[in-house]
Amino acid sequence: MHKQKSIPLRLNAAERERAQALAGQLGISENRLYAEIIHDGLLMREQMSYFAKLRSLNVPPEEGLEILGQAPDVMPETEDRL
Repeated sequence: MHKQKSIPLRLNAAERERAQALAGQLGISENRLYAEIIHDGLLMREQMSYFAKLRSLNVPPEEGLEILGQAPDVMPETEDRL
């Protein structure tokens, strides 16, 4: 398990009120809401960085599709299905 660490978080009053209201609507603690928002934001930024690196490779579309065509044709994991 990952060790948790406390950090100070400075929010303006309006943002804090919004977060408290949303946490209440979701039925989770304010702390959990912040942790989930940070987790999701980090994932999003990491993915954006990854895609920026891919775009910088300037691979022609037909070559990219050829590479994708090499991926195995398997069903997604249960939790990844729509």
